[in-house]
Amino acid sequence: MKLCFVLPSLHGGGAERAAVTVLNAIDSVAFDRELYLFRREGAYLADVARDVRIVIGAAHSRPGTVTALARHIRATAPDVVMSFLSFFTIFAATKLAATRAKVVINQQTPVTAFLHDEDYRWRRPLRRTLFQAACRVVYPRASAIVATSEGVKRDLTDAFGVPEERVAVVHNPVDLNLIALRAAESVDGLGPRRPGRPLIVAAGRLAEAKNYPLLIEGLALLRDAHVDVDAWILGGGDQEPRIRAAIVAAHLEDRIHLLGFQENPWKFVGRADVFVLTSRYEGFGNVLIEAMACGVPVVATESPGTREIVRSEDNGLLVTDHHALAIATALRRLLDDRALAFRLRTRASETVRAYSVDVVARQYAALFSSVVGGSVAASHA
Repeated sequence: MKLCFVLPSLHGGGAERAAVTVLNAIDSVAFDRELYLFRREGAYLADVARDVRIVIGAAHSRPGTVTALARHIRATAPDVVMSFLSFFTIFAATKLAATRAKVVINQQTPVTAFLHDEDYRWRRPLRRTLFQAACRVVYPRASAIVATSEGVKRDLTDAFGVPEERVAVVHNPVDLNLIALRAAESVDGLGPRRPGRPLIVAAGRLAEAKNYPLLIEGLALLRDAHVDVDAWILGGGDQEPRIRAAIVAAHLEDRIHLLGFQENPWKFVGRADVFVLTSRYEGFGNVLIEAMACGVPVVATESPGTREIVRSEDNGLLVTDHHALAIATALRRLLDDRALAFRLRTRASETVRAYSVDVVARQYAALFSSVVGGSVAASHA
């Protein structure tokens, strides 16, 4: 079976990492694997397996991108075109190619939350209306949609009229062996930390949706309660000036350190006493699984994706109230109660096995076979 995964680039993001991990793990004997990129860019280029064929589109405009991809699909005749981003462009190109290729969309986040995300231009009323209209046209006409969580699936079926049987829930994969190997690497000289202080780590793009100001407010409350901690935030993004200003305004420059995008985040996460995610919404929450795989107890704000991963009081702490006091309270519980932290870490180490790359790769393989055969599993592939 011929697979063509399509992305704009391989810049550092959850969708890009998931695409590369899945494509690398798919059985190379049963599948002919190709990665089509609009631009040869991104931190994850080096991670693509050598036996995965990479094709770079030559166009520099949206119409040109559509026609270039359509020509490629027509010439190579893949069985499945798998879109992780730029869904409308890829859907249009596949239809223009007029082949028998099946279009599969990977939806990482709840679309309704994305439409109100301040980081994207779709939040403007007219553009949001047009985007919603396009969603209602494209999503139900895809051969299948991979939703990363039940919450994402429910958003698609309830808000955009996608038939339930067209949506398969397949979680993002985690390469447990790679994480264990990379987490052991040294961080000497890279992460400011004072001896004896507990360490709290957060990771993700510096974007409005990740709600780092909430984390900063929570850490300020810990400081006011005389709980002495250091914090590392991993990731880059256009909200960095705002986040730095919030750190300065809270007088936490000596405690909170922005470490930027890290090609190996796990060596930093693995040093943490607690990993925290304060996002307004998540479609899944890859970083939570990765932190669990590093043996670190997790605290996360509740959203469709985090509910899929964290069973509160069992394998982590889920904060339903997105307020600073709730975040500070959860962090302090794990810092003060070593028995609780140990219990959550232990259960989390069992949780992550369900997200191992081999398990998820088999689910994708089954999904592709179902799609080409004319059926899609109603829930998990």
